Amino acid sequence: MTSLQASTWRTLGLSVAASYAVLGALDILLPYRAGYEFFGLPPSDAVGRLVPLLGVRDLAIAAALFALARQGKGPEMGTVILAGTILCVWDAVAIWQAKGPKLGGTIAAGVVVVTGIGIGLVRS
Repeated sequence: MTSLQASTWRTLGLSVAASYAVLGALDILLPYRAGYEFFGLPPSDAVGRLVPLLGVRDLAIAAALFALARQGKGPEMGTVILAGTILCVWDAVAIWQAKGPKLGGTIAAGVVVVTGIGIGLVRS
């Protein structure tokens, strides 16, 4: 896994950061849609208040990853990604329960890929 150049791992880490940023923006800008599409939640005041918090969480992770990438700190990016994977695993479980194995499995597969990128960065 570590046979890739450190710059390649950082680029992969930036793709994870971009994914977090897009998902975070979606949760903030379209909370009812995101709540329904990902978690099967019907529109409600709680969804309108809580889903944007998930978005802020994702934007905070993205910001940390972008800052670390700018500083050339690949292993530190990997640590943040692996810590974020804990959140992503629970997201995958919740999505699987709400939307079934098709979307839940897709999210779980994404978590595996992101975990691999995190490990690669830590070792770079």
